[in-house]
Amino acid sequence: MISGLKVIINEFDTFILDQWGVLHNGGDAFPNAIEALAFLKQHGKKVVILSNSGNSHHFSYQRLTDSGICRDLYIDVLTSGDHMRHNFKQGKFDHLGSKALTFAFDDNTNANVLEDCDLTSVDIEDATLIMCYGVGRGSVAEYQADLEIAYARGLEMVVSNPDLVAMTPDGELKLCPGSIANAYVTMGGKVHWHGKPQAEVYDMCHTLLGGWDNAIAVGDSLDHDIRGANTAGISSLFLTTGIHAEDLTAKMATKDDVITASVVADLSREFDVMPSHYIDWFQVN
Repeated sequence: MISGLKVIINEFDTFILDQWGVLHNGGDAFPNAIEALAFLKQHGKKVVILSNSGNSHHFSYQRLTDSGICRDLYIDVLTSGDHMRHNFKQGKFDHLGSKALTFAFDDNTNANVLEDCDLTSVDIEDATLIMCYGVGRGSVAEYQADLEIAYARGLEMVVSNPDLVAMTPDGELKLCPGSIANAYVTMGGKVHWHGKPQAEVYDMCHTLLGGWDNAIAVGDSLDHDIRGANTAGISSLFLTTGIHAEDLTAKMATKDDVITASVVADLSREFDVMPSHYIDWFQVN
């Protein structure tokens, strides 16, 4: 365990930060996050935000600004949505056609994704692929009928956000597109994943930053942030106050115990990953 970034500041030249769970949960920035970002800037570190968001980096710029995080505190943002758009523009999915059965958010978030990827939204009977970039229904079970029809038709799914859940500002966990994609994989369907933990998105990040000598990824998801760092061969810093907080608490003898390295290691083994360091919050001290 480390108490804060000051313990490891001299070990790394590059910090790859998750957004949700590290900097904010959709609302205001966490109390220590702005100070931590300023600390990294003062020490001349490369800082990039690598987010499993189906939106483009432009949307993240505004969300971060709205949360209280100034644009000059990080070099850039790279999202899983950017990764997906890149692959469409490179022609990776030309063989899937352009008629999409779309799973989207009800609030029209990321509405430009179809235009960005040259896709048209159609009914399932006419679809040539599934575009999963949002969750508009209450549970994965409510997608089951559509998934069964799509599977019977041999449709492949493209998912822009691989996260299973995300933390809301009030501390609740909300369903994310990755849960729908996982259900399709379980059925035997083919899914094209984007963002963390895919090695390709770390290659994109490396290019964006002009390379690094020693990088560390900071995040609260063992399945995405820590697995991604392990896959990319870089160090990692796991935040215990994020989406795995209840999982970690459940492994402690009492809820008043502190989270120990053995508890973190125990949970990490269940995901077949291992973080280099762990910390409560993204903070300096």
